[in-house]
Amino acid sequence: MALNNSKRTYDSFSEPTGASRIFSEPVLTYKRARQDIEPSLWNQILTLPHSTTQSLLYQMCSAHPSLSSFITSAHNARAAAEAARPPVNFDSYSRDCWFTMNKKYKRLSCGQQFEMMGDICQVLDESRDAIVEAAGAGVRWETRRNALEVLRKISKSIMLCDEPQIRHELMKDGYMLGQFADSMQELARGMTKEERGRYKEEGLYKKLVELRTECDPMHMDGLPAVYRIFDCVEDDDEEEGEDEEQEDNIEDSDAPAVDEA
Repeated sequence: MALNNSKRTYDSFSEPTGASRIFSEPVLTYKRARQDIEPSLWNQILTLPHSTTQSLLYQMCSAHPSLSSFITSAHNARAAAEAARPPVNFDSYSRDCWFTMNKKYKRLSCGQQFEMMGDICQVLDESRDAIVEAAGAGVRWETRRNALEVLRKISKSIMLCDEPQIRHELMKDGYMLGQFADSMQELARGMTKEERGRYKEEGLYKKLVELRTECDPMHMDGLPAVYRIFDCVEDDDEEEGEDEEQEDNIEDSDAPAVDEA
C-alpha cells in the first residue's frame, strides 16, 4: 500500500531558514497616547444652575425662533400630563403637625416640652417645605389650592394649640407663623387672577381671612400681604411702579442735554 504523504510537514510551514512565517515576523502593537478626555456637553449642562440653563435656552430661542416649537411642544406635553394627574392631597401633613403639637408630648412637663421644641419645629418646617415644593410652578391649580388650604390649617393649629407651653414657644417671636405666611404668599403669587377668584368662590379665602382673628397681628406679620395678593392690591402697586419708571425714563430722554464745561 502506498503511503499517504498528503500530510503537511513542519518544513512546509517554515521559511527556507527553518523559521516559521507566523513566528518570524514581530507583531506590531500600537499604544494610543493617553489623553485627558473632556467632559461631555451633557455633563456640562447638568452642572449649570437652573437659572443659567433657562437663560441660555431663552437666548437660543430668541436667536433661532424655529427652536421655540420644541419648547412649546415640551410645555404642552407637561401640561397635558399634569392635567391627567389627580391633585395632590396634603391633609396628612396637617394631621401630623396637629398630633405633634397636641398629643405627642402631652404627658410631658413644661420643662420637658421646652426641650422637645426643636423636634416640634422640625416637623412643622419639613411639612411646610414639602408642601410648597410639591405645589411649585407647573402644577395644576387644584394642587396649589390644596397646599394653601393645608398651610392655613397648620397655622390655625399653631394658634389654637392645646399645650400652653408649646403654643407659647411657637408664637412668642412670630418666626414660625411668619414662615408659614411667607409660604402662603408664594403659593398665592403662583396663582393667576382667575385662580384666586376661584379660591374665593369656593369659600376658602374667607377661612384665610379668619386667621387674623385667632392671633395678634405681630405673631403673623406676613399675613396682610397674603390678603393684598388676593385683592390684587399688590399687582396694582407693581403696575404703578412700572408706569412711574417708564415716565421717569421718558422725562430723562426728553430732558435737554447739558454741555459740560
